Amino acid sequence: MPEYKVLTDSPQDEFGKLRTKVQIFGGGFGNGKTAAAVVQKVLRVAIDYPGANILVSRSTYPKLNDTIRKEFLKWCPKNWIKSFALSKNSENTCNFVNGTTINFRYIAQQGKAVSEGEQTTSNLLSATYDMVVTDQLEDPEIQYKDFLDLLGRLRGSAKYVGKDRTMPMDGPRWFVATLNPTRNWCFRKLIAPLQEYKRNGTVVPDLLCLRYPRSHRNAGEPILVNGEPQLLISLVEGSTYTNAHNLGEDFIETLESAYSGQSKDRYLYGEWAAYEGLVHPDFNEVTHCLTQREMFDYYSELLGRGIVPRFIEGYDYGIVEPSCYLSAFVDRNRNVFIFDGFYKPGNDLPIDKQQREIAEIRESIGIENSNPILADPAIFRKTMPHRSEPAKSVAELFKVGEHSVSMRMAGAEKLSGITKVNQYLVTSSHHRHPLNDTLEAPHLYIATELTFVIGEITSYYWKTDPNGARIDEPVNKNDHAMNTIKYMLSKEPDLAAKLPKPRDMSWQHRWTEGDLKQNVRNHRYG
Repeated sequence: MPEYKVLTDSPQDEFGKLRTKVQIFGGGFGNGKTAAAVVQKVLRVAIDYPGANILVSRSTYPKLNDTIRKEFLKWCPKNWIKSFALSKNSENTCNFVNGTTINFRYIAQQGKAVSEGEQTTSNLLSATYDMVVTDQLEDPEIQYKDFLDLLGRLRGSAKYVGKDRTMPMDGPRWFVATLNPTRNWCFRKLIAPLQEYKRNGTVVPDLLCLRYPRSHRNAGEPILVNGEPQLLISLVEGSTYTNAHNLGEDFIETLESAYSGQSKDRYLYGEWAAYEGLVHPDFNEVTHCLTQREMFDYYSELLGRGIVPRFIEGYDYGIVEPSCYLSAFVDRNRNVFIFDGFYKPGNDLPIDKQQREIAEIRESIGIENSNPILADPAIFRKTMPHRSEPAKSVAELFKVGEHSVSMRMAGAEKLSGITKVNQYLVTSSHHRHPLNDTLEAPHLYIATELTFVIGEITSYYWKTDPNGARIDEPVNKNDHAMNTIKYMLSKEPDLAAKLPKPRDMSWQHRWTEGDLKQNVRNHRYG
């Protein structure tokens, strides 16, 4: 067996000392993540918890065999293994002489592709494990539901026989993961909440920490010890350079030559940077996302001060493609808070149901039904047949029925719309955050519950020409929420313009603060 070199105070050493329920090793290519997961976690638990049942997983079968299983065979002493059939049709299960079982499995359902936001059903949910290890958790085949499902399988109770007093006496019931910096659900649900807490002490709903049970009067709130939450998640990050002693001399040299810009930041330095080529590179979940509760509390605070925000709405129509509706309020300082909406194909949500859903969202906060929605100019063309009547436009069809909706044509120029969205996303050294009054704040905020918006904005790229150079045209795919935001901001002022004096806008809202608070309590996300 080759020697595994771990430098004192290195990321690999720090990773070996983690004891939280969820342990993540992130960072650049070749930084030793997979080897650390095998040597520091799998092998130690396997030998110190006799009879343990361990899952070692990857998104697909080929990736499983080519990476972490190969790494396991490299580092595991042969005399520890009782049996490990490696034939193509074997169960891919390693049995140790001390009774420990290590199951090498893939997570995604075979032959079934998934995209972010879809729910999958993992094929690993029929067992109880003492530890789950997932290599490259950011693989696109793995979804947040898979992570939650696997957490639910950590019910093992193997007893500890080692001499390290920091180790759990049974279990240990750990979820261990490796990943490269990415902007999918891994960042939004796991990394960003932890970063925000470490940065400013804010405990957001997605932060993994001990919380009071449903039966408690403070159900869902974090359990504080000496004023601090008890974290269930920890993160170790390491650049490619932190593992240079275990790499070939030309490995880093090759990567430095191949990557540049944000790609180098991600794959060498291990930074959670935005991808190069994003249409909205300034967007950051920590900076631009607030919970709906935070937004509604701020709205209620404004009403209590006699300030009534404006409402703006946007809409993008689709039949097979999703229809998207977004609703926002705007304060006197031009801060835009996108707090609710829907994102569903027209076949699943016909116009009459969309009307009812819009009415429900409007009623939840008190938007006047006469408020016009800024919509895709294409829906004003007469292309939709209506029973036996002449063809009507989508905008005309929305005016029919009990929940009539008025649409207004939004600006159609795509590049100017993108430019305006970026104006509202960029942080300004002279602009204060509406909630905490700190400087370096943006003007646009998105509710964390609107995952379809966040998913789009973090994967919305410029097109490339045949030579790979970026061109001034965004990729026309999965962009319905992005189009909707452009529409809803199309009539908003350019932020370069002089801020007008605040004016009384109470005529736009007849609700009292008490009405608002009651509706917030009854809100479907409340």
